[in-house]
Amino acid sequence: MTTQRKKPAPAAGREFAVDLPRRVFRRIKRIAPLPFAQPGKEEMARRMQRFELFAPLPAKVLSELVAAAKVQAFRAGEYIWHHNEADSRVMFIEQGFVKAARRNSEGVSRTYGLYGPGDSMGIFAIWAGMKYPTDAVSMNDAMTAIFIDTDAMLKFAEKYPRLAGPLRVEIGHFTEAFIRKIEIVSAGTVPQRLAVLMTQLIDRYGVEKKGSKARLPITLTLEQISEIVGVRLETVARIMSGWKKAGWLTIDSNGCHFACLDKVRELLAD
Repeated sequence: MTTQRKKPAPAAGREFAVDLPRRVFRRIKRIAPLPFAQPGKEEMARRMQRFELFAPLPAKVLSELVAAAKVQAFRAGEYIWHHNEADSRVMFIEQGFVKAARRNSEGVSRTYGLYGPGDSMGIFAIWAGMKYPTDAVSMNDAMTAIFIDTDAMLKFAEKYPRLAGPLRVEIGHFTEAFIRKIEIVSAGTVPQRLAVLMTQLIDRYGVEKKGSKARLPITLTLEQISEIVGVRLETVARIMSGWKKAGWLTIDSNGCHFACLDKVRELLAD
């Protein structure tokens, strides 16, 4: 008999319309094969209704988009689309994380936004020249998302004007990710940048929050963190090592465990 696990406390900020199971945050070994089977129409509609944009729509109405939707999974580091490609599909992330990034003239990649379960990508580009403003890169194995054909999305939005409001909200969420990035790189010292990044992630995706304790159910590599905050990997490693020695942070296969969030928040710039 299977024992039900207690659901994690909901994270602050925007969430899925329905509580996420723990498995969406688990790290999946690279050797595990990626899922490839497509869900049936009813299951696809149910999965789409877990997103804020589609939650209020009845299944009968949503069925028009189901035919244009497909589920796809990616390996860590795999490109979902490239900067300046025509916007041919919109992505709704079910599991894992995606970064919006671009390489500069010297070939150095810069991260401009992080997106996880419940987030969408590609909607902004529909109304901004029909080209993707950044690369979209999977950050972990088995990142899974629902993809909807852009033309079908546009026709659906025209047919159902009540979707206009939620679409504006989705575009606003995309913009917020860029604002969060600005807050990170403008925070000042490297410890302050790291503190801004970690508190933002805790606020969006943190679980098991109690007092000054919380768990971030994802583990970013030092390389990924250094790219986000815009400093050398060695500098990030040194600072995070200090946090571990001070007892603020432990990292294992279940994510990042913060024991002294109050100490991390004290680093935030005034």
